[in-house]
Amino acid sequence: MKKPILLFSLKCAVIVYFAACSGIDSFTTAKSASAQLTKGGWKVNCYSNTQTDNTCIFEGYTFNFLPTGKVTAVKGSNRFEGNWLEDNINKKVTISFKNSGTALDALNDYWNIAAIKDGEISFEKKEGSSTDKLYISLL
Repeated sequence: MKKPILLFSLKCAVIVYFAACSGIDSFTTAKSASAQLTKGGWKVNCYSNTQTDNTCIFEGYTFNFLPTGKVTAVKGSNRFEGNWLEDNINKKVTISFKNSGTALDALNDYWNIAAIKDGEISFEKKEGSSTDKLYISLL
């Protein structure tokens, strides 16, 4: 009598284990921006706040997010380096181009990940009643 109960318990434990592991893997892979960001060069499709569309200030920039946490922005012969970090728990990405003196300074902040699609990522940042939006896509 003990063998069938033990066998049944073992089967249940294996099923629960595989269900839990596959659920965790699909959650972290589906929700992670890092896997997308490190695929190649990016451009800004939209940068706006509640009142103004400022996309044009990023015209000509190409962004590369490296797995090491470095980000580069290239415009013509100018190259700027910064850092980026993803917080999977809070679903945020931090971008930091320190003292570049360019439009890149507008990106320095924590950005909430609004949506991740293949080749496109949308970010939002709320400050008071204003909402900044940043949409990027692969080149």
